[in-house]
Amino acid sequence: MSQPARTDEELLRMLTGYMPAFLISAAMRLELFAAFGADALTTEEAARRTSTHAPSLLRVLRGLAALDLFTEESPGTFRVTERGRLLLPDTPGSMHALAAVVLDESMWGGWPSLEHAVKSGKPAFDHAFGTDYMSYTGWADGSELREHVDRLMLDETRPVAAVLVESFDFSRFSTLVDIGGGSGPLTAAVLAANPHLHAVLYDLADGVRQAPRVLADAGVEQRCELRVGDFFASVPEGDLHMCKSVLFNWADDDQVSAILGNSRRSLARDGRLLLVEHMLPDVVDGSMPWDQYVSDVNSVVSLGGRLRTESEYRALLTEAGFDLVVHRLPTVPSGYSLLEAVPI
Repeated sequence: MSQPARTDEELLRMLTGYMPAFLISAAMRLELFAAFGADALTTEEAARRTSTHAPSLLRVLRGLAALDLFTEESPGTFRVTERGRLLLPDTPGSMHALAAVVLDESMWGGWPSLEHAVKSGKPAFDHAFGTDYMSYTGWADGSELREHVDRLMLDETRPVAAVLVESFDFSRFSTLVDIGGGSGPLTAAVLAANPHLHAVLYDLADGVRQAPRVLADAGVEQRCELRVGDFFASVPEGDLHMCKSVLFNWADDDQVSAILGNSRRSLARDGRLLLVEHMLPDVVDGSMPWDQYVSDVNSVVSLGGRLRTESEYRALLTEAGFDLVVHRLPTVPSGYSLLEAVPI
């Protein structure tokens, strides 16, 4: 007798992965985690606090308990777990901003049109929504989603910055230029760890709008100049240029080459350009987590840009007049590499 085929549990999780994501999204929109706070509530009490249908809420809470976001202390009585509290904004180590971004319709709504993007080479988002991502989300107007993204970038950069300042010797440099540095969390960390350094935080006016607060919180605002400009046109002079999570935004190699070329022209002869980017291996060999590749596909869906391999970065840097030294940052949570570009 033939044995029944065994279910591939990992594949099953991939096929049904949207279900827990939408369950968590609904819980956040219903403000379930905030409604419970530190309390243990019956389903009926929770339904009154959230103006929901108790029988349906019970099934939702059971699903959340199965995901370890709630615990069911007795039949029909639930409490938020330590993991669930990470979805509240003020919890240490909070993932609220991340959840708010990735669960927003603007992030997942283009995915059903991925086939269109693969066939046409055009963003799936534009096909699904009839406009581009930035326009739809009200990016330039400081939308709520933009606030979540800004918060996420701060939360995501700080642990990377902590590793960077321990992984590179900044002692011989005097002027740091943070190209496309946004609100400046990386600059703030580098200046705080290197009191001899001065910096130029260089970005569009919209990009640096929160920088004064970030720099002041780190106590380094007196050593950092905010300079508004376009890195496709020029880059300020300095002996150390730094650029984090910028190049991946541009799928067009010519745009990346323009940024690298402007850096090379304004960089001191014995200076360095530090790129902090996700860098893919030349083949999918298991050394990078799957989510980096899926995130790259998300750029096809909505955001534009793309991740590049070491060979691709090396070719672009060579064309711009740099040699490449790769520094792995294995303790960084998000899989970044430090690419040291040396003028040649």
